Amino acid sequence: MSAPGLLGLQRQLVFAQLIAFRGLLALGFAVLGLVGALLFWLLRGRARTARPVVAGLAAIALLAAGAHVVVQAGRGFGSGARPETAARSAEGESRSARPGAVSTDPATSIRILTWNTYDTVTADEIARVALAQGSTVLTLPETSRSTAESVARVMDASGQPMQVFTAERGDPSDVPPTAMLVSEGLGDYEVTGELGDTGTMPSIVARPADGTGPVLVAAHPMPPLPSIMTSWRSDLGWVLSLCDEPDLVLGGDLNATLDHLGPLGGCSDALGEAGAGAQGSWPTSLPPLLGAPIDHVLMTGDWRADASEVLSAEDSAGSDHRPVVATLLIRG
Repeated sequence: MSAPGLLGLQRQLVFAQLIAFRGLLALGFAVLGLVGALLFWLLRGRARTARPVVAGLAAIALLAAGAHVVVQAGRGFGSGARPETAARSAEGESRSARPGAVSTDPATSIRILTWNTYDTVTADEIARVALAQGSTVLTLPETSRSTAESVARVMDASGQPMQVFTAERGDPSDVPPTAMLVSEGLGDYEVTGELGDTGTMPSIVARPADGTGPVLVAAHPMPPLPSIMTSWRSDLGWVLSLCDEPDLVLGGDLNATLDHLGPLGGCSDALGEAGAGAQGSWPTSLPPLLGAPIDHVLMTGDWRADASEVLSAEDSAGSDHRPVVATLLIRG
């Protein structure tokens, strides 16, 4: 269970659902191991044939807990800032805390916010977080056209004009829409269908109109529910196919952890690259280290993550997802 990818089980029913919560699995195995150790101690002097079995099971449980912790530690429990750039990132966040301020150079950097708002987070709240983070790109699964346009109006009034792109597929009450906002400072963008789409819930792919700048994607694959596992796998295949693009930045609720995604090919994961890949973005009812890290920012080509984090301060905003933010820079 700690390494389902070795046997190709990470996208199979049951394994896919369990491995999403490595933090909870580590805690559960640790509790089982400690209970086994306590039972082993209580059985001293009697039930001699049972004690070796109890000891063996306790040891296996503790080893499993340790394996999950090691994997999570490798992905990072940190705040999301690279140690060598923490001071610079802190300075940038201080500047971006002023409404309308943008701490990034649009020629060489992007500040991206991705947030599945469940279409319950208000436009004012989304805009507040985006402006406080100095965001130049917002990818917003489960966000209606009216909400996205309201967010753009608030940001425009604060000195950060945004282009608005939305995608709907059928009745928005049945199939959640997707929205993406792009700062006018990044140049003109236009939606393209050349690179395909997710199968049921819509995603958005936009190219720079003049060909200068990265392809931007707001992605929203299906979740791995037992009845739609095939659709989920197909959507993840589409996401991974985008990693062949030479200059791309993608944000969204991928309904998948790094375990589910497997080898990323030409993509890098911003949270993992910045040392915060173990922070869970869903659900908000669980602490970040016990939740599932299913909201991502991926990038290809010369882009690297200077900083990235999960914003747990927004847990009361109304969505069951936490926002993920990342500062991406062109590799020097």
